[in-house]
Amino acid sequence: MKIVTDSSIMLSCDQGKEHGLTIVPLSVSIGGETWLEYEEISKEDFLERVRNGGVPTSASPSYAMTLEAYSCDEEVLHIAMADGLSGAYEVACSARLQARYPERVTVLNSTTLCIPHRAIVYRAKELLQKGLCKEKILDKLQPMMKSTTSYLIPEDFDFLRRGGRLTPMAARIAGILKVVPLMVLTEDRKRIEKRAIARTVSSAARAIIKDMFSWGVGETYYISVSHADNPARAKKVADLIQLAFPKTRVGVFELGPAFITQGGPGCVAVQFVDLAESGINPALA
Repeated sequence: MKIVTDSSIMLSCDQGKEHGLTIVPLSVSIGGETWLEYEEISKEDFLERVRNGGVPTSASPSYAMTLEAYSCDEEVLHIAMADGLSGAYEVACSARLQARYPERVTVLNSTTLCIPHRAIVYRAKELLQKGLCKEKILDKLQPMMKSTTSYLIPEDFDFLRRGGRLTPMAARIAGILKVVPLMVLTEDRKRIEKRAIARTVSSAARAIIKDMFSWGVGETYYISVSHADNPARAKKVADLIQLAFPKTRVGVFELGPAFITQGGPGCVAVQFVDLAESGINPALA
């Protein structure tokens, strides 16, 4: 069986091949130019363009590339980025109908993105290597998918305003008052909304920690802290989380262009996923 996913898992196509995966990349655009993330533009080059005033947009993997990924004689399991946060799932479902053998293609809405998405894909590969059939793999992925959520701590309010994610007034007030909005993935996993307003990054991290305790996050979980060229802030958040969850594994990652488009330069994303019963690499590398 072939496992297909998209660059939401923050790996290039070549890196995906090293793990036995087929990756169809998301794309990003600035000023009429478009690139496949991780393939045609680096996050460093992308960030430089954004900081020079470029207003980026992101798009789902192309229909043609998705259909090409289905051009095989074996079964396909496509684990797509959360429906609602991207059109990747819809593109995959449409392409499936035009596949050579549509009955052999299964499209799964991961309900998440980035590192939890990567963990779910790695788990599927692990189960496949153990000889499980597609139906049993899908069944075993469900607990992982239900165990995750995502938080976003943005930094560049003007970026969010220009991208339409904050009103001009809200962005101006946030900048003047130096407050830190905390965003969270909604319960239906289809969008990100404001959860709280904090005075400092530390207080935003403490709000996240409180929420994670309410979720029952414990030592079987993996917590990721991903950032858009803001390692100092990411380390500060990761250190506070590690202090609160001393037996839980915490990793720091760099966001790719598509998610920098959503959160803006300097943003920090915190996510968690339960790895209970999973034998995947605890570093999720």
